[in-house]
Amino acid sequence: LDTTQRKHRWKMKDRSYNYWTLFLLLHAIVILPSDGFMSIGCNPLKSIPTQLSLRHEVPTIERTRVKHPNSLISIITQQLKLFSQAANRQNEVLEHSNVNDKGAGVNTEGENVHIITRIDQDGKSRGLYVHIPYCRRRCNYCDFAIVPIGPHRNNNNEIENNDSCNEDSTSNDNTANGSNKGFLKMDADYKNAILAEIRMIKATFTTSASSSSEKMPLRSIYFGGGTPSLAPLSTLRDIVFALIHAENAPFTLQSDAEMTIEMDPGTFSLSTLSSLKELGFNRVSLGVQSFDDNILSIMGRVHRSRDVYRSIEMIKEVYGEDHANYSIDLISGVPGLTLAGWTETLYEAVRLNPRPRHISLYDLQVEKGTAFGRWYADEYGEDLLRKAEDGDVVSQTHVGLDNLAKRRPSLPSSEDCAFMYRYASGYLRSMNYEHYEISSYAYIGEKETHRSRHNQIYWEIGGEWYAIGLGATSKIDGVRFARPRALVDYVKWSAVLKEESSKSGSYWTPPWLLVGEEDEEDELLDIVMTRLRTSDGLDLDWIAKNDLYGRSVVEDILRGFQLALDLDLGIRIPGSEFGYIKLKDPDGMLFSNNIISNIFVELAL
Repeated sequence: LDTTQRKHRWKMKDRSYNYWTLFLLLHAIVILPSDGFMSIGCNPLKSIPTQLSLRHEVPTIERTRVKHPNSLISIITQQLKLFSQAANRQNEVLEHSNVNDKGAGVNTEGENVHIITRIDQDGKSRGLYVHIPYCRRRCNYCDFAIVPIGPHRNNNNEIENNDSCNEDSTSNDNTANGSNKGFLKMDADYKNAILAEIRMIKATFTTSASSSSEKMPLRSIYFGGGTPSLAPLSTLRDIVFALIHAENAPFTLQSDAEMTIEMDPGTFSLSTLSSLKELGFNRVSLGVQSFDDNILSIMGRVHRSRDVYRSIEMIKEVYGEDHANYSIDLISGVPGLTLAGWTETLYEAVRLNPRPRHISLYDLQVEKGTAFGRWYADEYGEDLLRKAEDGDVVSQTHVGLDNLAKRRPSLPSSEDCAFMYRYASGYLRSMNYEHYEISSYAYIGEKETHRSRHNQIYWEIGGEWYAIGLGATSKIDGVRFARPRALVDYVKWSAVLKEESSKSGSYWTPPWLLVGEEDEEDELLDIVMTRLRTSDGLDLDWIAKNDLYGRSVVEDILRGFQLALDLDLGIRIPGSEFGYIKLKDPDGMLFSNNIISNIFVELAL
């Protein structure tokens, strides 16, 4: 690489490639041990000279001023050994956990790390999802079922519309008071619709063989959105009471149940967080997305990095440092995000105090109908809906749009996005996080890993979950059912169901229990897709023994999975007969859609 004569050829423009870039790329080197899983991922910010450090001091490893690129070899070798030792220790711990036919980890040594999965007496683990759709505004990447409410107060006396809020915060008091009354009226209608759906769920229990006083045990309740922390405390309190505390409540919580609420930085106060803890929420999912204010602005987020740090301080104060069970979300592949910026994001995430017990990483998907979809597709052509091969999307594909290109940062290239995924997997594993699902990392504690118990239900064979609220999808008795995505439609839908149930009495069956055209093949595809997203993999022996599928189905799956074996993207683990199949970390997971699609083709033949 001759950087002096600049004879090398790079696709991406406007970047300074020198020996330090080579240093950054070399830190992406991975070592694949015998189990096929990535062991190495080093932080390229460590050992970068002072003048090249992006923002923060690096205390862990002494930074070195390198006078000649040859001295990089010794630094890289030293750090690879350190991270290899850390990753190998993690592998030794995880090897003590086996997997049963439900995908749950079983502790075989008693004193080693184990993964707890509670299964009810009927062989099913159950959860509940409650959708709270409120957001201060729609982010530039968002196509979720939400209701933007602006910077309204929710009567929790908690939302300080500081400088990080948008320009709407300058509205006059009369307008703000009027709009806030409108929000509270809308919230009351939505709460009543949710309470009506809860009563209808209870009605399905009392019309069955179960006693009217019997409650369904849940392993997890998850309040998602949207931003549930924007809802009035009175609304959240009434919903929780109707779910698990009322005399006629349909559910009860298992002793070790997880109760999660999604919250955005800057949308809650210390007193509100304390009230949520009293309601039973023992886990917080914090929508961080990035620690870089410029990236947050590009994404259309309202909060800024100072709100993130303040939120974590409040979590620590309310729950205590040793019991602060919180997760953070981060997004890669965002316009304007560089490789160095992503590595710093991950470095910042693991040095938070207290450390997040769970990290969810999502690669940006540019969707139609979103602001990003309009920025990078509608004006330039449908072929730009996803990331382009080159870094500068606009200037390389459309002449004469330079002014527009300057206002809109480039999407990272496909190669950069792949690097971000691979790097995250290696680095977080070296930091003692278990990469247990394509987008999910759980911190490994002394006795267990901190996997999301709610998400585990989605990925387990036989897992069931109830769902309440607009756009929410439930899966009960093998039936998936999605509720209306618009608030007005959901409120009307709830009212119609309430009227139908009162007229029909004990003969009424709710739509989420009506068996449609789905057959066992659809259920099988769902099992294959969800299980191959996890590090536990797919149990072929379970499929072979299942009366609905059998050995011939296993043979079809193996033919489709042969592509992963041929490309060294997957592994097959021996079992009683067929064993398990799983995708390698990171490359197998990175190309999971291709492998799973190939299996689907074989199953369809």
